[in-house]
Amino acid sequence: MIQMNETDFGTLAICAIRYCQGRMSYMPDLVRKIVRPYLPTMQDRDIIVMLRDCQFQEEMNLYGDEKIDKPDWLKWKADLEKEAERRKLG
Repeated sequence: MIQMNETDFGTLAICAIRYCQGRMSYMPDLVRKIVRPYLPTMQDRDIIVMLRDCQFQEEMNLYGDEKIDKPDWLKWKADLEKEAERRKLG
């Protein structure tokens, strides 16, 4: 296993999620499943950037198929919002 600090992991996670946006394949699901368990350990700025990316994806209609891809991206966005809210509440 590669050892990585949280700054590097956050950057890598952002890049991987951005790569997956708009793709209609197995890759978005795979990347979200890898990153999701680490959301509580990621830096605030990484959560904020990923939320902004979700907002952009939504505004530009890049969620992919309405019935296949979009529901999973909306769940991802909700998970990010939940994590951001958890941090606000302390």
